[in-house]
Amino acid sequence: MKSQFQTLSFLSNYTPQTDLDGDFINSFLAQYLQTTPKTAVFAPNFDGKPLDAQSFISWFKNGSEALKIAKFKNQLILLGNCTLDTCDIIGSLLPDGSISTEKFTVTPEQISEVSEQEEQTFKQALLDNGLQPSPTTMQLVPKFIPELGNRVIFYDFSINVQGVGVVREITDDDNVIFFCYFIYPTSTQPKRIGYNLHENIGVALQSFVFENIDKEGITSTLGESTSCFRRLGRELNKVGKVWKDKLHRIEPLGFEPKPGSTYYYITDKLDVKTDHEKGVATSRMRYLAGNYFTNIKTAYKMENKIRDLLKDYLASDAWPEMED
Repeated sequence: MKSQFQTLSFLSNYTPQTDLDGDFINSFLAQYLQTTPKTAVFAPNFDGKPLDAQSFISWFKNGSEALKIAKFKNQLILLGNCTLDTCDIIGSLLPDGSISTEKFTVTPEQISEVSEQEEQTFKQALLDNGLQPSPTTMQLVPKFIPELGNRVIFYDFSINVQGVGVVREITDDDNVIFFCYFIYPTSTQPKRIGYNLHENIGVALQSFVFENIDKEGITSTLGESTSCFRRLGRELNKVGKVWKDKLHRIEPLGFEPKPGSTYYYITDKLDVKTDHEKGVATSRMRYLAGNYFTNIKTAYKMENKIRDLLKDYLASDAWPEMED
């Protein structure tokens, strides 16, 4: 099924032929793609070509859509804007493995489907050439490769999977690992949230587009950057968690030290000690290091874990190095 982005991209070329056609198409979108009454659907100012409901349904079932990998004359290509009569090609895989970004237009009848393997081949070629599609301009643009600590939005080519997260690392097989993330709900995707600091959810550089939202107030494909990151924060708060950006960690909501409260910490001799929160630098440093426990049993459990880690290290054949 076509995504909301692909369908709205197609409809932006048209205006309803009649009010009844417009009502039917809007009702269809609300039912199947979860659009809202505020969603901009048709060409602005009624500048588009007339479209009837039957033609729309025919396209929705069998037509070509934006940012789809397909074939033109046995050449792997990436489609841009598509209508009932035309398909823009915005990227073509050349025999030497490079990608041509020369744009040209063909008819839908000249486009054919690709296999899953051919689709992955084209996506890998995009990555190898440092390119990614821009849903806004319908062009290929330089690929953004996220790094440690980057706040990013991410989405697949159809923008059916949409998310926001904080990047931890990229694996050798090009999967992006997140400290925490949130997947927006769509017509085919339930909302999801993760915050275990090692979230590997199958978001690969080849198959997903990433945009940096570290700076506040910039426009991204999924909305204003500050709003996207705040949405992640709100979803974390709903499950009693908060992301600490400078510390690169997830904390329980309301974990900040409270003056006069009792807490426990582990010494350099691996003993558990008790102290009271006085708001001094020493307790602050323990809190920042994560060596700050409000439950004595938890402190002792953590002490035992540290002892076990050190024993394993000393017993390792890799000593004095550490095994990966």
